[in-house]
Amino acid sequence: MADLLRQCRLRAGNPSLRDIERLGEKRGHTLPRSTVAGVLGGRRAPRRDLLLALLAAFGIPDGDWAAWTSAWERAVAGRPAEADLVPVPAEGEPPDIWRFPADEPVVITCGRLPESMVNNLPASDPRDPDYVDLLTYADPDALVHLFGHIRALNPDHEVKFATTGELQPADYASHLVVIGGSDFNVLTRDMFSALHLPVKMSPRIPEVDWLGLEVGNGEGAQRFSPVLGDDYGDHILHEDVILFFRGVNPADRRRTITICAGMYARGTLAAARCLTDPVLGPVNQAYLREKVGTNLHFGFVARAFIIDRMVATPDLTDPGHRLYEWMRPE
Repeated sequence: MADLLRQCRLRAGNPSLRDIERLGEKRGHTLPRSTVAGVLGGRRAPRRDLLLALLAAFGIPDGDWAAWTSAWERAVAGRPAEADLVPVPAEGEPPDIWRFPADEPVVITCGRLPESMVNNLPASDPRDPDYVDLLTYADPDALVHLFGHIRALNPDHEVKFATTGELQPADYASHLVVIGGSDFNVLTRDMFSALHLPVKMSPRIPEVDWLGLEVGNGEGAQRFSPVLGDDYGDHILHEDVILFFRGVNPADRRRTITICAGMYARGTLAAARCLTDPVLGPVNQAYLREKVGTNLHFGFVARAFIIDRMVATPDLTDPGHRLYEWMRPE
């Protein structure tokens, strides 16, 4: 039930606990932040009235409430309304790749855009009264998406985000989530070597004669490139090539490192959404569990299609989306 409520929260735009409390007040309900955090974290069984107030706050149609009430009766039967629950997955529930062990910090990091790309944006200048720090971040869409998702799945964890230039020594010993390609994120570039990945990413500079991801070595190497077209005089991205990797953090082998990268920003967003999408996320995670088992070092290259300027989440069960995959016992 807690997992389903967290999914409802994500689909409602992932409101903060304060915003949930305010949404409840607007509808005449009391939704204390501490109580809501316990319910969403699976540590506290909700009262029936609190459950219905949460459903209303998340925009769930009241026609669906009967099914929720029935599920609530099964879930909390024989439990005191405010009993603490052990925060472990239900029997048979598959693990989620974005759920991290208790009391272990998570740091999400991305690069900053070069000054040449933000010089014409007044709000990116710290001297401007309307200064917005995120305007200088590379891949803010993927960053905001993953930060909200990871916070929702790990409500009791310390989860923070920072650019690579802001990372402190202790941050490298966290569960690291590295966002963006090697052009703007120096950590992505460094990790290709440190992790001995079988993938190379070409830089996006005018001097190179080829752009994309290369897998393998020597004559057997394969190259996968994004697809761009000149539509009505505009340079339009139609398909991007993305990389997802999960492995053991070389800075602290008790922690993990995850890389979500595309050749372009929408590809990076697709890599972030690949295992979080409400519909395809569970399908893709199930596919990976079947493929990699308990291996801690695995990755894949996939194709992300852009439809009417919006990127579609890749379906790993579709061979047309899947380009390359690997795993290694760790």
